[in-house]
Amino acid sequence: MDQPISYAMRNAEAVQSWIFFNAPSSLLDWSFTTIEWMVYACAALGLGHALRSRKLTGKPAALYTFIACFLYGLLIDIISYYTVNNFWHGEFSVMFLHNRLPLYIALFYPAFMYPVFMTIRRYAFDTWTAAISTGFLAGLAYLIFDNLGPLLGWWIWDRDNNTTWPLLDSVPLTSYHWMFVFTTAFAFFAQKFFWAPAAQGQTCGKVAVRLLSIPFLTCLLGTLFFVPYNILAYTVSLTSAAFFHALAFGGAALLFILNYRQPAEMRDRLLLSIPLIWIMGHLALYIAKWQLFWNISPQGASLAADYTQGLYAGNLLAACAGMAAAFAIVVLSHPAPKSGK
Repeated sequence: MDQPISYAMRNAEAVQSWIFFNAPSSLLDWSFTTIEWMVYACAALGLGHALRSRKLTGKPAALYTFIACFLYGLLIDIISYYTVNNFWHGEFSVMFLHNRLPLYIALFYPAFMYPVFMTIRRYAFDTWTAAISTGFLAGLAYLIFDNLGPLLGWWIWDRDNNTTWPLLDSVPLTSYHWMFVFTTAFAFFAQKFFWAPAAQGQTCGKVAVRLLSIPFLTCLLGTLFFVPYNILAYTVSLTSAAFFHALAFGGAALLFILNYRQPAEMRDRLLLSIPLIWIMGHLALYIAKWQLFWNISPQGASLAADYTQGLYAGNLLAACAGMAAAFAIVVLSHPAPKSGK
């Protein structure tokens, strides 16, 4: 593992602690605090939306989904820290697990996945169409984050690890495919466990079992979804694996488009605000850091004269496409009220 990946582990005191606090002024860059508070705001608004949904409908499905997002995120991240070992987070204000897990990452999943899931629910699709469409929207919105974080040092990929190939600039294609298929798996179980008619009126014990099992079931189904990609990548070619991802993600886009209809529900301003904060907040960061994308070596590494030197830039075209497409879907999901209503 090369030196930049393990820079957080050079903080001996933090590595020996289950929880460690860093002063915001000690972080590498102001963008670290910005992305933290963006995630905290989205998580708080998501929780507020879930609680409001429970109050308005008398049903706790939204709250259960929010909690399940959090539990799934904890499981998938902790597993990745101790098994995959192909990336490392930078140091943020609050760090857990011997300087491996930033607090904002622990809250990322309810902040990001919950509004994506609830946005697609507005279309009243069947279970599989909803699950695949949720994975598709998550994949689009994640492109924005995935192509900025490595350049700013929020995390760094081990470019020599074969699990990160093929690399699309600074992002492994596996990262794109993972967000797509694992979110699809999560959305499938969340629909079945919390939103299906048969899931209403569950006992506390049954709810607890489902909340605790959904992270494991998501990982299991997501891993199964990943099998064709891995077979192609490791036995045929990386190009064939990339083609498979493009085909699967394009198929999800087509499925959403063919099933699209204007949601019947009234505009949900609170739910709408969460992905807009995510998209517009990232747009502001891209604008503020724009010059970093143009001071790049032929190998794709930053040549900036600050801490980003040696870090790798993401793909601006992919980020812009993800931002525009995610914005369009989010806005279309909340049509303007009809005149007089």
